[in-house]
Amino acid sequence: MQRHLTALAATAAVTLSLATSAACAAEVTVATWNLGWHLDAPLATRWIAACSQTFSKPGTGELWRPDPAGTKTGWQLRWGRDAKIDWDIGKMPPCDVWQSRFKPVPVTEAALAKRRQQIAEVLAKRVNADVIAFQEVSSVQAVREVLPDGGRDYEVCGFTSHKVQRLAFAWRRSVATAVGGCEVYSPLALPERPAKEQPRPGLSVALRIGGKVTRFMTVHLKSSCVSPLEGSSSSGNGTRGQLASDDKACSVLQAQLQPLEHWLQERSQGVDAVVMLGDFNRNIAHEASLPANTPVRSRGRPTDPYAPGVRSSNLWREVNDGVPAASRLTALDNTCPLDEAIASVCKSAKTKVLAPAEMAQLTDAKALGCRNPLGLDHIAVRLPGSGPVPVAEKVPLGFLGRTLEAKAPRPDPLLAVSDHCPLKARLSL
Repeated sequence: MQRHLTALAATAAVTLSLATSAACAAEVTVATWNLGWHLDAPLATRWIAACSQTFSKPGTGELWRPDPAGTKTGWQLRWGRDAKIDWDIGKMPPCDVWQSRFKPVPVTEAALAKRRQQIAEVLAKRVNADVIAFQEVSSVQAVREVLPDGGRDYEVCGFTSHKVQRLAFAWRRSVATAVGGCEVYSPLALPERPAKEQPRPGLSVALRIGGKVTRFMTVHLKSSCVSPLEGSSSSGNGTRGQLASDDKACSVLQAQLQPLEHWLQERSQGVDAVVMLGDFNRNIAHEASLPANTPVRSRGRPTDPYAPGVRSSNLWREVNDGVPAASRLTALDNTCPLDEAIASVCKSAKTKVLAPAEMAQLTDAKALGCRNPLGLDHIAVRLPGSGPVPVAEKVPLGFLGRTLEAKAPRPDPLLAVSDHCPLKARLSL
């Protein structure tokens, strides 16, 4: 009898142990979404007024400047990188954020209010995440304005320094609790450079979820150096996408590799899990498709200390070299949960640059709908345990990804909620 009772007690102890472990393992949905120059309402009002004012150009080679006697509004000017306009895009977006038929669409307060409502609906019904990383948001207020129910169920953190394209996190209070505060990672902004040439910093937060601590890091790296598979002679720019080249954008992204790897090496320690997510502006799948023996550095191995003059051609293999072991992340595979034809195009996009017709299939309003559907946004993880690696899903925007100019009988334009589709994944933390 005594042995029987002892066996029962042992069985109960094992059952309790398994139950406790199950209770501690939390299934959570995480997501990342670049909201495309999303401004809080007060700043948006100032931006509309600034773009609606008139500008004049004193002479050839000079800048367009605000002038009450000017001949064109900001909506009518030619924008683009290094536009000849007296305007600081570090403080306020250019006036051509939304375009129709390649022309800027004048924005109204009513149109932005409608867009905020639509973003909230996407977040509530299509994303429905417990932890969300945002890029290109002006403030914490900007995030709260688009969270379901005004963010009543969420904690939100962000920052007000650096430029107007900022980062933020939101997490459900019922799911996660912050361990300390959010941390702005300024080295990623390359602070030694002139302010105009500085990219964006990183933002991290440690969250206690299911009894374990997970450190999250969101990034928005330098744009316009997307894929190592670009740069063919037919593109007209042989250095396009070549990270180790002298291309201006790629040189900036190259400079971000060392601070990004340093953060991963240092901050991956002492926590149960790590999640790095956001707009990498680099096609990690294309980098992974290169042969394993392709050199990563111009000299040496990615695990060697950085040396002056050494350049890397592969962002992910450089940063994610697995030294120390706790810093090793797995970049999640991305899928498109639509019909078989779209899923096939998404799959082929992992190993090649899509032809215009293929890209049009994805950006169509009946498909993903966003202008930048694939290759920029990623979720990478180091999870506790040894379970199967989850898969990330693209969230279709459909018709919400299009912009339509105002015309009778519609007095206000319809604005795309973003040029990026959200990306989400279910993780076991």
